[in-house]
Amino acid sequence: MLRLTLLIAGAGLLAACSQHAAQVTSGEEYLAAYQPVKSAAQPVVQRTVRRTEDGAEIIEDRIETISTDQLIRNAAEIEPLLKLPARIGLARIEHGQLSTIPSAESSMWQQLAQRHRKLGTFAAIDPFLAQYTLRSVLPQEQRALRRDAKDLLTKIRLGAARQHMDAVLIYEIGSRHQYGKEFGNLTPIRVLGAAPLPDRVIEKEGVARAFLMDVRNGYPYGVASASADLEDLERSFFDDAPKDRLGIEAKTKIASALLPQVEAMMGSLIGQMQTRLASAK
Repeated sequence: MLRLTLLIAGAGLLAACSQHAAQVTSGEEYLAAYQPVKSAAQPVVQRTVRRTEDGAEIIEDRIETISTDQLIRNAAEIEPLLKLPARIGLARIEHGQLSTIPSAESSMWQQLAQRHRKLGTFAAIDPFLAQYTLRSVLPQEQRALRRDAKDLLTKIRLGAARQHMDAVLIYEIGSRHQYGKEFGNLTPIRVLGAAPLPDRVIEKEGVARAFLMDVRNGYPYGVASASADLEDLERSFFDDAPKDRLGIEAKTKIASALLPQVEAMMGSLIGQMQTRLASAK
């Protein structure tokens, strides 16, 4: 039994249960209609680390104040840049790390691209290239001073930029277990967040999340999620079946559940972009 759920991406990636959703809304238009509300400024600690000539580290804390209203404006000031057809990267996360894409999953994404040629072309983001790009554009000493250098999504965007991608579809495969029981070598989702809780208790459940974002400015075009009941899959294997074989089958089943949700989101995105383009003429 598969239970598929899609989370809608709002102006600030506000999530709500739905079948499919996408956005191409304008931050400029949003803020033009936004009436600021007076709010007290909140302290924000800016921490910097500098090195002395003898190599010692000195941590300096600088306290600034910023209002909630300004934070909202900072979040909203972003515009959709995507034009179709586009170069779309595929970034797969497993065990909290960027991974290669298994052939079965790669075939699924290529079939999706064939069905929706208006989207453009799909190509995988290579984990080694992403790591190499991070190291080449940000030397080791500077990486130690920048917190975003440790963020996986930043590394993915850098790798996608090096491959000249317009947007990147980031998806994560994992699981949610009752009573701490593992299934195959699946681990809980760490980066994109777990899917919504199921309508019923599932002892062994696979989950997946996907996020379509613009490489150049991080604009969120859509978010999708899916879950798959893995109990029947486990019963279909013999007790002495290899654990890695069971894990491969489980990941393929989870990706298969995610695919239609991503496809629906992509279809909605195409429709919204066409409507926006027509209204601009």
